[in-house]
Amino acid sequence: MNRSGARHEILAHTADVGLRVEAPELRSLFSEAAAALAELAADVPAGARELPPERVELEAPDLVGLAYEWLNELIGLADVRRAALAGAQVERLEQVPPPSDPGDEATWTWCLDGTIRLARFEDGDVRPRVGVKSATYHDLRVEPSEGGWTLTAYLDV
Repeated sequence: MNRSGARHEILAHTADVGLRVEAPELRSLFSEAAAALAELAADVPAGARELPPERVELEAPDLVGLAYEWLNELIGLADVRRAALAGAQVERLEQVPPPSDPGDEATWTWCLDGTIRLARFEDGDVRPRVGVKSATYHDLRVEPSEGGWTLTAYLDV
């Protein structure tokens, strides 16, 4: 468990790998999901040389869709940059109304703004662990739990 009270575990699955993440609030839940993905996908030693941080801005109609987008954005950026996810921080995660009809909460969108850090595999001792291809919608959940929130996701490896 880290200072924010967030924690994660890797779940066994026959064809994929799963993550279960718990945190007291949504922003730290999504940050911790990134930490779990980073731990699963690569070994990035302390002091590894990192690429410049990258901003990520995402939106989705619901929290499950946002989790799917977030995990796949992290996986995709790491793949394109030929790098390992070294960390991520979610600065903003909120539900916002559309300008056309702010009174109908069914049409509100979930928005996430964050920063990710990547370390190239060819730099130093950064080593891949598990080749994660993508997040899946299989049993993907983001739900309130005792003491906060839980995110469960399965990743195609």
